[in-house]
Amino acid sequence: MTCSASPPSSLFLVPGPIHPTSPIIDLMTRPRRAPHLESDVRRILESIGPAAAVGPPTLILTVGLPGSGKSTFCRHLAREIDAAVLESDALRRRLFGRPTHLPAESDRLFRAIHAAARRLLAGGASVVIDATNLRETERRPVYALAEEAGARLIVLHFTAPEAVIAERLTQRGDGADRADSSTAGIDVYQRMTERAEPPRREHWRIDTSDPQATAAAFRRLVDACLSPQGAGVGAAP
Repeated sequence: MTCSASPPSSLFLVPGPIHPTSPIIDLMTRPRRAPHLESDVRRILESIGPAAAVGPPTLILTVGLPGSGKSTFCRHLAREIDAAVLESDALRRRLFGRPTHLPAESDRLFRAIHAAARRLLAGGASVVIDATNLRETERRPVYALAEEAGARLIVLHFTAPEAVIAERLTQRGDGADRADSSTAGIDVYQRMTERAEPPRREHWRIDTSDPQATAAAFRRLVDACLSPQGAGVGAAP
C-alpha cells in the first residue's frame, strides 16, 4: 500500500506574488555590509580625536616602500595643514592587537580606513592616508574616494636609495624612533620592492635622502594645500 502526502505549502511557497519592493527581495539584493566595519571605523575615529574642518578638504595619499620616509614627513605635514592622519601601521595594531598581515586582515583594515576617510572628508577635514600603497589596484579606491567627496587629491611618492633605507630600517629595529609604528625590516622591504608600481596619476616625487630638497618640497606642498585655489596640487612644480 502506498500513500502520498503533499509537503506543507509553507515550506516551499510564498503566498501571493512578491513585489519588487518586498522585504524579501530587499534582503536578497541589498549589498552586504562588512560585519566589523562600523566598530572599526568608530575605533579609528576615536584614536585620532576631533578633526578640524578646514575646507576645501584635501586627501593626501602616500606611496612608498618601508623606510622611505613617508610617516615622518606626513606627521609634520599634518601639523602644518591641520589634517587627520590615518596611519595604516598604527591602526592595524589598534584594530588587531597582534597583526598577522594576512590578506583578509589587510582588506578589513583598508576598508575601515577608507570609510573613516570618507566621513572625515564629508565633515570638511583634510586627510592623509599613510600607507605603502605600492600597487595601482590599492590606490584606485582612494582616487575614487577623492572624486566622490569632491576633495583635492595629492599623491606623494616617497623614495630613497636602498642604502639609506637599510640604515633607517636598522635604526627602526633598535627602537630609535618611538613615534614609528611600523615593524617592517629589510626583509619586508625587499619583498615589497618586487611588487612596487609607480603612480600613474600626477604626483609629487620626494627623495627623502636629500634634506634640502625634502624641506623645499615640504614648504611648496604646505603652500599648495593651504591655497584656496589648490595651486600646485597634483604634480610637484
